[in-house]
Amino acid sequence: MILDSIHPSRKMVRGLILHGLLLLPFSSLAEWNVITHKDTDSNEETNIAYSINESGYSLEIYRDSVDAIRSRFTLTKGLLAFADKSCPTYQIDRGNPKNRSINDAPCLAGKQWAEFILGYIEVDEITSSTLLALMNGITITFRFQLANGDYRETGFSLQGSKRAMTIAFGHDIRITSSVVNP
Repeated sequence: MILDSIHPSRKMVRGLILHGLLLLPFSSLAEWNVITHKDTDSNEETNIAYSINESGYSLEIYRDSVDAIRSRFTLTKGLLAFADKSCPTYQIDRGNPKNRSINDAPCLAGKQWAEFILGYIEVDEITSSTLLALMNGITITFRFQLANGDYRETGFSLQGSKRAMTIAFGHDIRITSSVVNP
């Protein structure tokens, strides 16, 4: 056979490559993608940057109809629900944990999702240090309480988030930090 005549180290490399290819569908769960949602009432289309982690939690970031940039964290399918009047805390890399939208507004929450406003588009620009961190960071971690009293934590890789968000918001949108230099 041809495979038997290959040098032993080449066989090992070929085996590792084939093994790696078999794992590709599973690793793609951590990547960022873009989907288009069409509102059935208005026929308006919204591009959504999203990621689903290995545990089945999802994170979506999108531009809404009034040019607000929103992030929506959704629990896994099943019996899980957030505790009443409880918003998850999120932390990007080693930054400060947050559980509020911009301007210290509370998050919006349902039984299985929580949504934060990250910024607004004004004259083709978004001023949001949180959005910049999401686009340039490594990981985001969510910590939250469930209706049964348990606490959970889950995270998402931010690899590929910048590309996906640029597509979702539009290439002509600039993102700047809200931190003012003295």
